[in-house]
Amino acid sequence: MICGKEGMSDMRKQYLLDEGWYFDKITEGIDEFSGYLENRGVEINLPHTWNTETDNYRGLCLYQKTLKLEENHQKDRMFLEFLGANSVCQVYLNDKYIGEHRGGYSTFRFDITEVYDWEKENILRVYVDNSQTNDVSPLNGDFTIYGGLYRSVNLICVPESHFDLMFYGSAGVTIQSEVDENANGVLNVDCHIVNGDNLLLDLKVVDAEGVVVNKTEALAKKQKHRLIIEKCELWNGKANPYLYHLTATLRSENKIYDQVELTFGFRKCQLNSDTGFLLNNESVKINGVAKHQDFSDVGNAITSEHIKKDFELIHEIGANALRLSHYQHAQEVYDLCDQFGYITWAEIPMMAMPNNDGVIDNAKEQLKELIYQNCHHPSICFWGIQNEIAMGGESLSMYKGVHELNDLFHSIMPHGISASANMYYVQNASPLNFITDMLGYNLYYGWYYEDIEKLDEWMNHFHKENPEVCLGISEYGADSNLAFHSDQPKVKDYTEEFQSLYHEKTYAIIESKPYLWGSFVWNMFDFGSDIRNEGGTKGKNCKGLVTFDREIKKDAFYFYKAKWSDNPFIHICEKRFVNRCDEQITIKVYSNLKNASLYVNGVQVDSSEGETIYSFVNVPLTMGENEVVVRGNSKGNEYIDKAIFVRKDTKDESYVFVDPNPGINVENWFTQEKGELDYFPEGYYSIKDKMGHLMENKEAWKVLEEKAPQVVERSLPGSAVTLMWVFDKMRNRFTEEEILEINSQLTKIPKKTD
Repeated sequence: MICGKEGMSDMRKQYLLDEGWYFDKITEGIDEFSGYLENRGVEINLPHTWNTETDNYRGLCLYQKTLKLEENHQKDRMFLEFLGANSVCQVYLNDKYIGEHRGGYSTFRFDITEVYDWEKENILRVYVDNSQTNDVSPLNGDFTIYGGLYRSVNLICVPESHFDLMFYGSAGVTIQSEVDENANGVLNVDCHIVNGDNLLLDLKVVDAEGVVVNKTEALAKKQKHRLIIEKCELWNGKANPYLYHLTATLRSENKIYDQVELTFGFRKCQLNSDTGFLLNNESVKINGVAKHQDFSDVGNAITSEHIKKDFELIHEIGANALRLSHYQHAQEVYDLCDQFGYITWAEIPMMAMPNNDGVIDNAKEQLKELIYQNCHHPSICFWGIQNEIAMGGESLSMYKGVHELNDLFHSIMPHGISASANMYYVQNASPLNFITDMLGYNLYYGWYYEDIEKLDEWMNHFHKENPEVCLGISEYGADSNLAFHSDQPKVKDYTEEFQSLYHEKTYAIIESKPYLWGSFVWNMFDFGSDIRNEGGTKGKNCKGLVTFDREIKKDAFYFYKAKWSDNPFIHICEKRFVNRCDEQITIKVYSNLKNASLYVNGVQVDSSEGETIYSFVNVPLTMGENEVVVRGNSKGNEYIDKAIFVRKDTKDESYVFVDPNPGINVENWFTQEKGELDYFPEGYYSIKDKMGHLMENKEAWKVLEEKAPQVVERSLPGSAVTLMWVFDKMRNRFTEEEILEINSQLTKIPKKTD
């Protein structure tokens, strides 16, 4: 028997189906067996994913359970609701095919009314497949594509007359709000109703204090409604995340049939290419962090507790904005963004756009689901339609596809702000920079390429060439492994110290540009990436300011906390860099206090006034253990942090990252026995050539088709990235020997000369 909980009204019932599933991996394809095999697989509860940090299986799996409802629902319509199933989901009830959903991150439903058998237990089989497809985005990405029923499954029972549960996974009621020239709130309500021709519709709006501010009665057959809230209170980010509440009731004179409740807010969002982002006509610099939804040990099968933990840390760091990367997140996440006032960038998982109509068609469906399920959220100010799609090169079909998505977005949300995130290789004059309303660049100067200081030059040059473009930085960051440390940090040493230095320098440049709408740090948390084996860490992207398990805040976390948070604190950096061999060291402190005093072994050695970064140089250490204390004062309160540093005779070599596969890193090729010309002879192809150039030569491309088909299948004509860069990104897929062999074969192929 299903144990239930009441849904959104006395008439609508919603039953949680998270318990009592049987799970099994499938290798033979979708079964045609009849009946329920209780001994097939293992018993599990939802949320569930079959992927772990060591199990990267991408394929077909089966979830099954039995259903039996109380007989008082025999006159109702019944819908299975999936809040997230990654990536392709097919549903059978009593061996009858119910339907398929292609997309791993949105809510979707199936009507099972005609198939449900009231005379017996019903057998539900759900097939979920996270295999690579040719049409379901994301086609690729630097994050794990977890499979599973990783969010809850519900059974919803409603009368024959109801708000349409099949309208793109929405509540059947959608809201878009505006603020008119008289500071009145304008609420555009679309009600999608099934069997409502002879019924009435009540719309009631209450404010945050519970006062009714609008009450409208209409015929249910009227779909669109425009409500006015005079002199509305504005949702104003963290300063005042003010929310209203809409109740839509479908009824006759004597009976309520269905009811939907939505929370919303009024705000005005604008972009200016010279001054950045404006919220309610006031300039707001976006100090944002990006986040994925996964969590150590549970993957994407997170619970409310995981989500709340993330928001606690985001609140602590003081960010005012979130980029919810790179797909639709759980509804609870958007609700919390509304409640806490985070300016939010939501997006679909469009990570690659080959010349394939199926990819665009599927992206359009995912975009509709994202919008219709979430357009009532005032926190969502930006709607992302593509991220780094030019990684494999650009094409006319790509521009056409982005235009189609952008046009679709504006046809649904005429007052919304579309957004895109381009990568370093997209040139200033590229059409990709002029399609969406808002443009972000994912830039990693000083980590993947060139020096950090080049970022300043790049931004000034771009703004000069494209003064009308509303520009910001949608990603920037550097990996760190908390096992590695150095008092002379450098790029790709994966030390916590270099990550901090990277953020200090990069954010100073970003902060100096008034024309930027702002930035999003990549990333708030370490996250799963099964293609990675980098910096002594396998299966994770370690650019997070907080570890994957959310247990350790890296030093860079406290740098941003010092910049953004008003809650007084003081923090000694490099605490994990315990063992030292120098008589004197530099001690760095992050704080939002205006003063800091340093004590070593109970003796004050220095004090300073300043902000954000305090650097105490030539701090003496005695042999053995040294206690370091830093103190700061604000408004009569003292704030303290402590650390232990141990001076030893010799350097602790365990702090140094030793690359087990140095041949893949271009900067290390030239230090081996052979020189650059031996590896990359002039006039011949090599892995240093751009993918687009290799593709143009049949002989060179044949080498890759034979030796690296997984690279070939991701490539697009005209790609500006080098094969070396691709191998570096996919370094756990290829050994050094395999790459050397591919390079050896390429260097036998001469380039044509004019």
